[in-house]
Amino acid sequence: MNLNALSKSDLYRVLGIGEGAEDEPIRAAYLAKLKQFPPDRCPAEFEQVRDAYELLRDRRRRAQYTLFSANPDASLESLLEGMDKQRQSAGPGPWLAVLKER
Repeated sequence: MNLNALSKSDLYRVLGIGEGAEDEPIRAAYLAKLKQFPPDRCPAEFEQVRDAYELLRDRRRRAQYTLFSANPDASLESLLEGMDKQRQSAGPGPWLAVLKER
């Protein structure tokens, strides 16, 4: 699966969960999808589910995916500048709490 070509909701849609899902619902959705798409009978679907779970199960990678997929054409510098402006005006965003937990 080409993760660069996906929009923000695509990995969440593969697992059938909302964008705000936490660790346990992501894991439960993954296990349910594994039953639906076993690797020996549905290899392409299994690969998509596996790739989505591999990225979304890690909080740091999930935060980065959500941040960068929100505006894929923006440069890293402009995204970081936007995060700095947000932090100065509204305090730390939810992405910062996720990164600090790691």
